[in-house]
Amino acid sequence: MEFSEVNKNRHAVKSFNGEKINSDLLKEILTEATLAPSAHNIQPWHFVIVASQEKRAALSTVLPVNNAKQHESAGATIVVCSDVDLPERVIELVEIGGEFLAGFTKEALLEKMPLLFESYTESQLANYLALNIGLVAQNILLSANNRTIKTNVILGFDKTGVTEILGLDERYHPELILTLGYSDDEGKASYRLPVDFVTDIV
Repeated sequence: MEFSEVNKNRHAVKSFNGEKINSDLLKEILTEATLAPSAHNIQPWHFVIVASQEKRAALSTVLPVNNAKQHESAGATIVVCSDVDLPERVIELVEIGGEFLAGFTKEALLEKMPLLFESYTESQLANYLALNIGLVAQNILLSANNRTIKTNVILGFDKTGVTEILGLDERYHPELILTLGYSDDEGKASYRLPVDFVTDIV
């Protein structure tokens, strides 16, 4: 689909037909999604595809009733996490992607970025992570929609419960739960404020 079409016809859908989405297709979607812009290119995100029946059932217990129903009918559920250990993520970026980084870039990353992140206040870290998670999450929704897979974003859930159920490392904080699936429901466009109202030209 053309981007304008992909963007315009992406709507929240909260009921699915239960047809499962295989992990290979989900990884294709995530691969495209991670092309999202990322501050300093640190890519501080981590994804958990909740695939086993045991984990899916357990996840329902820490979701509000309506969100649990949505999750249970979805073809896939992805938990989008932020990585709060940014200095370690810098090291991983250099180690894994070293062949794609020039020598001076690797040196600059290792020398400057850990110190910068260690200086962040709690508020600065939260803002940095929120920005990056929002960018990659939007790409997941659009990439899925390009494959006629419907999606929704769940914000209301017990983060501590999700962390325990999924056995997440302490560096990974669950931020969003995305439900994906096939559905006859096309969703409905929600009202958007006029661009002239939200834009200034100075």
